[in-house]
Amino acid sequence: MPERLGPYEVLHQERGEAFLSVWKVRNESGEGRLYWFEVREPEARAAFFRFRKALRVLASLNALPKGVEISAKPGLYYVFWPAVSAPSALPAKGRKVVIEVGRILSALAPLGYALPDLDLRLGEAGIVVGGLDPLAEHDEAEAARLGGRFLKGLPAGRNKQRSRPRLQAWLPGLLLGLLGTLLIIAAANRYLNPPEYVLPDLRGLSAREALEKVAPMGLKVVFSEAGDPNKPRDVVIEQNPEPGVRVKPLHRLELLINRPKEGVVPKLSGLTLEEAQQRLAASGFQPADVKSSHSERPAGTVLATSPPAAAPLPQGEQIKLLVSEGPNTQTTILPNLVSLNLEDAKYLLSVAELRVGDVQKIPSPEPEGTVLSQSPPAGSELAVGSPVTLTVATRSEVLIPKNTLLEPELPPSNPEGNAAPTKPEPVAKEEAPAPGERIVPIRVSLPNQSNQATVHVRLEVTDENGTRTPIDTYAPVGTALEGSVKVKGTAHFKLYLNGFLYQQWDSQAP
Repeated sequence: MPERLGPYEVLHQERGEAFLSVWKVRNESGEGRLYWFEVREPEARAAFFRFRKALRVLASLNALPKGVEISAKPGLYYVFWPAVSAPSALPAKGRKVVIEVGRILSALAPLGYALPDLDLRLGEAGIVVGGLDPLAEHDEAEAARLGGRFLKGLPAGRNKQRSRPRLQAWLPGLLLGLLGTLLIIAAANRYLNPPEYVLPDLRGLSAREALEKVAPMGLKVVFSEAGDPNKPRDVVIEQNPEPGVRVKPLHRLELLINRPKEGVVPKLSGLTLEEAQQRLAASGFQPADVKSSHSERPAGTVLATSPPAAAPLPQGEQIKLLVSEGPNTQTTILPNLVSLNLEDAKYLLSVAELRVGDVQKIPSPEPEGTVLSQSPPAGSELAVGSPVTLTVATRSEVLIPKNTLLEPELPPSNPEGNAAPTKPEPVAKEEAPAPGERIVPIRVSLPNQSNQATVHVRLEVTDENGTRTPIDTYAPVGTALEGSVKVKGTAHFKLYLNGFLYQQWDSQAP
């Protein structure tokens, strides 16, 4: 047995059934009876608020004793009723008592309370209700019938003056009979011709609000539960009959209260996003916003959930997911390296926290080692430590042998860029020089390029006979082109590799 219930000291338990227990308690003002409700189900809630409404009716009739305390806070649903020491008001004595009793019974009948449910006491100022059974429930006609029968059978009281006229002797009985008859007629009329009410829209209200709204109609309210995760919890989501239907007292009103089934958030950490979404669906939950953050876990891995794993939550609720973006990679901007020499380009790359990757060399009229292009292009955002490919200029060796006349061996022209033969075909020998002409031997060593198989070679010669191109062909890289050119007077040579002016020189007449 508990030592205290709320602010009251428990003396002993008088009664206990369903959701109601009745205790003999004591507080600072004295002893009394404590009606304690365990409000967890709609039935308990309906009974408590019907009881509370009856107390308000009694208070309006000045029939409620002083010191009655009512609490309707969550977890503290109770009524404290102080002990009343006044004598019983029954059997009723005197016309005034009969009228007050009838007034109390008429006011409580619509709430389902009848005379047997009340403890009526005769106070100094009139009738005082010393107790009321919270779980008593009669329909209105039955309550009126019980009240009428009881009042009809009450004695008229003892006549202290035997010498009073006979009219005074039977007048109280006549009044009681008339009152009982009127009550019976009123109850019968109400039963046979009950009023009609238009049902209001109760959807979206709590069970308590819905009960309070239809309480004056005297309907039989029945609650049932549903679990719709897309609608608010603990509110009416459906009603039968629907709003606007005309009903009479005692009509059955079914209210569907939304109470989704409770679940537990599953553990999703370490799963992929797709696996986590599948597990959520299997557990009765829905994925909400997906946020991402850098972490050491692989990209797409679930890091955490909100609410966290194992948290109780009604099924159908949404779960927020935090997913990994992978490690936080630092980046840098690739500077412009074109036109720098190779050493300066390497230094600039080291400052930008990048490194030199493949270095490709091609013949170019630019100074040897000059950066001609870069990949990726300047301004690209790269991860720290990424390699950068550089293309730099190089030169081929042009030899002019002395006192040697070589037969030219030049590869055929390959303007389509197809692979050149591995061995150049020889060029026809120069005819014997005319007077004033001479033969100049030519030998060109082609550089070995890693990024191409052939190189385009073109040689222009300008002398007294004009300008001509004795060599214009593609040749395999790493090989040498040899031949001779007949010139007259001072000759000026220009050697082009892949379209770039690679080298030029003059040959003076002897």
